[in-house]
Amino acid sequence: MIGTRKAAACLFLTLGISGLNLAQAQANNTNGAIPSRIIQSIDENQLVLLPGNTHPLALPKFDQGIANPSMSMDRMLLLLKRSPEQEAALSAFMAEQYNPKSPNFHHWLHAKEFGEKYGPSDSDIAAVTGWLQQSGFIVGKVSNGHTFVEFSGTAAQVQQAFHTEIHRYLVKGVQHTANDRDPQIPAALAPVVAGIVSLHNFFPVPQSVPGAFVKKDKKTGTLTAVASASGGPAPQLTYINGGGQTREDITPLDFATIYNELPLWNAGTTGAGIKIAISSVSDITLSDVAAFRASFGLPKNVPVIIHNGTTPGLNGGQVENTLDVEWSGAAAPGATIVSVVSASTATTGGDELSDLYIIDNEVAPIMSASYGQCELFLGKTGNSAINAIWQQGATEGISEFESSGDQGSTGCENSDQAGPNGATTGLQVNGIASSPFITAVGGTDFTWQTSPIATYWNATNSSNGATAIGYIPEKPWNSTCADPYLVSQSVDATPEAFCNDVLNETNYSGLQGLVVITGGSGGVSACTEPTGTTPATCKGGYAKPTWQTGTGVPKDGLRDLPDVSLFASAAYPDGINGSAYLICVSSDSPERSCDYTDPNFVIYQEVGGTSVSSPAMAGIMAMVLQKTGGAAQGLANPVFYSLAAKENLAACNSNTVANGSSCVFYDTTYGTNAQVCVNGSTDCVTTVSTDQAGIVSGYSTTKGYDLATGLGSVNATNLVNAWPSSTVTVTVTLTPASLTFASTAVGATSAAKAVTLKNTSTSILNINAGGITIGGANASSFTETTTCGATLAAGASCRISVKFMPAAAGSLTASLAIADN
Repeated sequence: MIGTRKAAACLFLTLGISGLNLAQAQANNTNGAIPSRIIQSIDENQLVLLPGNTHPLALPKFDQGIANPSMSMDRMLLLLKRSPEQEAALSAFMAEQYNPKSPNFHHWLHAKEFGEKYGPSDSDIAAVTGWLQQSGFIVGKVSNGHTFVEFSGTAAQVQQAFHTEIHRYLVKGVQHTANDRDPQIPAALAPVVAGIVSLHNFFPVPQSVPGAFVKKDKKTGTLTAVASASGGPAPQLTYINGGGQTREDITPLDFATIYNELPLWNAGTTGAGIKIAISSVSDITLSDVAAFRASFGLPKNVPVIIHNGTTPGLNGGQVENTLDVEWSGAAAPGATIVSVVSASTATTGGDELSDLYIIDNEVAPIMSASYGQCELFLGKTGNSAINAIWQQGATEGISEFESSGDQGSTGCENSDQAGPNGATTGLQVNGIASSPFITAVGGTDFTWQTSPIATYWNATNSSNGATAIGYIPEKPWNSTCADPYLVSQSVDATPEAFCNDVLNETNYSGLQGLVVITGGSGGVSACTEPTGTTPATCKGGYAKPTWQTGTGVPKDGLRDLPDVSLFASAAYPDGINGSAYLICVSSDSPERSCDYTDPNFVIYQEVGGTSVSSPAMAGIMAMVLQKTGGAAQGLANPVFYSLAAKENLAACNSNTVANGSSCVFYDTTYGTNAQVCVNGSTDCVTTVSTDQAGIVSGYSTTKGYDLATGLGSVNATNLVNAWPSSTVTVTVTLTPASLTFASTAVGATSAAKAVTLKNTSTSILNINAGGITIGGANASSFTETTTCGATLAAGASCRISVKFMPAAAGSLTASLAIADN
């Protein structure tokens, strides 16, 4: 006799209301005086080491000898630290700032308030600055947030004060200067000094990838590739140039069409009245921005330039900073773009000086930065410094966006190095984007090549350059031989075989540019406290924020990135179709102008990289702020993840989603950010021992969140319209918190169990259409019926009845989700 199969079940209940999903906490830092922690006299004979302050590439094998003792070391940054009690108080207060149920919800602090509450005492700061001055340094300023001290001196003074030497290092053909060992300071200062941020010039680099130059015929709108007449990059792609190859570059109106901004613009939501700050290291040519906007039909809107210190002029960084300004303004044509420009010094990157200036002077409620340096190379103090800047900004209510990187899963590699180039440092992430207090913006590419071009692009350009018809399916940006789409178009069965055949020019010729590090970055924060230098060993990683939850989010206990993504693709080698953004930057164009002498033509630079997706996302955020009355929203991530939790993922798949959908995010489900690597190096997997190249597996797309594209790309109109109001707080209870059913025969139906939803606030609860759903691996084994309608009055309750109908034997679980305001 065969026994009856039975199943046990447990149903977990979740509520999609508070959007931020942060626990309540009580701040305990009062208005009382901050106690001093420097309580001993400063004794130069009693020293302590500051570990994590030596760059991992400052190795003896690269050492070229000691630097000139008189070398100027300007605008160095000393990082201060708060007490454990202050750290706990700040964390508790920030939890309240992002909790809609708290009276401190969106209670933002000014930079000076932040410093007074959570910085070292005035006497401690005076002791630190006094010691610096006694050591011969010129103290520039103490940040308003009481987190950084800016000071200047010489290499000799650094050696004398910090007991470390400044040496010259030659790394991959590039000359650098850096300290050769961890510095030391008097032990009395250790309670308030975390480290020295800047003793070297291994600076973060722009996360942009230039492509070809193209010219547009003003009469026909046709774009064609042009050669550089002045030593710039040669064309890397053709543009319907006789070889049958086709691609469409992205103009502002294309972007607005693909990501559904046009309904917002038509309703007057263009970012008007909102400022976006751009972190810059170079001046730009304002006439370039004017030409860009005019040629694509955008309204005149002159950017604001703020110089933080010495004016750098056009110093090679103008391409990055021009695209930042042009594309933040392209996504939000009515917003005011403010470029904060800081010149790099011998020891401090201009990007970090600009980041700090924007946050410490509250320049704008939104900011974007587009530079990258992996956590390993930032080192302990470098990671701490970046995190401190973004934490202060989030406390001030600034929505901060940062490029996730252009190195795929291998964040320490150089995406600007021409192929063949394989990874050697393994899985890493961009430490400037991995802080839990900033939104990391990743990169996607279009997959329209699998369909006729007419499906997604019009045959001719409009007068403003628009060609796109609507949304285009996306995959992770990956312009390498490790990309599964390119492998599928080859004669090889695996990425490893394809990469090695391309490398050896077996079956392929002229495609060695695919053996390169390029792609939208993502991964796991796991190296915020590296130790040693020969080589450095990874330790640490930011803890997973409470808001980073949802389908697909790894249960790794660590901060994952990116958070969201937008198109970021750049150049492929000749012979492969692809698209890129267009920018106008005269200093690098063949004619040193955005315009040819023939007025019928305009020239543009093609460019890609997450350097473009980040400012574009900042532009979309500007429309959120305009729609919500201009009120600062702070860190966007808690709302992003709460909105994503309400999505019908099956209906929002990037490959099948229809134009006009209600989706906030487009979920990418095909592709990976894996990269090619050198056989035998860190994290490099090879199945054939004799292969020169292997694969760093990276991360594949999955349903929901993934480490290749985050939550996916966005529908701008739906995002803006779904953004919760800052002024209405709705609270509810769900009772009980879970349901447990008795063992039930497979195919039978249990008695119903009820869940009570009560609106405990004084506002109406709006329940999304179809917003009561059962999900999870065993969702098919449960059903629900409800008395809840579209709204629930203040103080009212409704019931949801759940039945268990096991489809299989075993312990079955699912979750009941209610999507509401």
